[in-house]
Amino acid sequence: MRDLFRGKFSIRQRYEWLSLAITLAFAPAIAFAIGRVWHEVIGVSSIGVLVVVAMVYVTIARGALLGSCVMITRTQFPELFSVVERCASMLELPMPMVFLRDDIRVPVVAVGFGDPYSLIISTHWIDHFKEDELTFVIGRELGHIAAGHTRLTSILSVNGHENAIVSLVFGAWLRRTEFTADRAGLLCCGSTDAAYRAIALCEFHLFARKVDLAAFAQQRVEIAHDSVLRLGEWLAPNPYATNRMESLRVFHHAALYEYWEERLVTRPASYAPVEQRSGVVAKNDCASFGRRLAAIAIDYALVSAIGNLVVTSIGTHGPGIHWNINFNPDPFVSLLVYSAVLVMLAGQTFGMMIVSVRVTNTHFGRPSVLQVIWRYLIAAPLFFLSLFWPGFWRVELHDLASGTRLVGLERTLQRAALRA
Repeated sequence: MRDLFRGKFSIRQRYEWLSLAITLAFAPAIAFAIGRVWHEVIGVSSIGVLVVVAMVYVTIARGALLGSCVMITRTQFPELFSVVERCASMLELPMPMVFLRDDIRVPVVAVGFGDPYSLIISTHWIDHFKEDELTFVIGRELGHIAAGHTRLTSILSVNGHENAIVSLVFGAWLRRTEFTADRAGLLCCGSTDAAYRAIALCEFHLFARKVDLAAFAQQRVEIAHDSVLRLGEWLAPNPYATNRMESLRVFHHAALYEYWEERLVTRPASYAPVEQRSGVVAKNDCASFGRRLAAIAIDYALVSAIGNLVVTSIGTHGPGIHWNINFNPDPFVSLLVYSAVLVMLAGQTFGMMIVSVRVTNTHFGRPSVLQVIWRYLIAAPLFFLSLFWPGFWRVELHDLASGTRLVGLERTLQRAALRA
């Protein structure tokens, strides 16, 4: 639900976007300072490569989840699946992929840059949550997805546990995102008491059942009157638990909560029907034009950045050494070669990995080497002609001519789940 995080009735924490803008504005200066410490020059190309590498790492981590964690479905832990489905329906989100893994530090975390997002729940914690508490922690992580937080937090930390440098640099923004997510979680569970218990359980584990939460919440009064005591929060990625409780209390009594409670909490959930599809790639299975452009933009930025780094390296004049090499490959040609090679080897470029699409044949299988070569030989001229093709936003002319398709990864996963 876009209006939940936009416009006059947005539930975003105040100054969330401003804190992110300020953080990003100072990022070049921070990178320069780090470079000075390491005695290396960190330029735009280096930062671009590092960002793409981090995004690829997050994407690859999903494979590790599929290979080593329990995937939750309608038949595998159906009670847990129904909680996630209900919260996703309230926030009008596509159902994420849900996994169980053993993690003693992070109860629940959401990661991903686009559909399918992943929701990872710890087996170390889940048995200790009551249903309303679990609804809060799941709802707040889905709130991170709906608010777009995971597009950056997934780069900063794939496991939901930030390091000290990340906390110091991005802490101001990260703390505000936690307040925003708490509001989404409260709307999903509809109870401040459940939210308080869930927060305490995440902080103290089972010991939280013995804590007087009202007395614990009052501890913030002393902190509020001493700026020195607040320093620990300023250097952390998460707000103090007492401040989160107070923020939820204020939000629960605000007109903004009543506005959304009427529209979300009292509205019956509407679940998406289960699709039944054949083994042939349909138009709706193919990636949208926007996802295509996003993948191309990421790949082009990566190829250009690597090209700049190579040119800079070759053009370096060492003591007594003078290079006379003119190495300046065309980025567009490099992009086509790079794309063809990676698609032949893995079915995806790095940009495709990040936006969750892959090249297949018309039956969801891997295309042949000849199909891939032909696809990228004709890609340049036919791509621009596709702009005038009525169905260009799903199936382009070079897709048709080569017998290949650019399919959303979520469609292949859904098809595999239905087949199973």
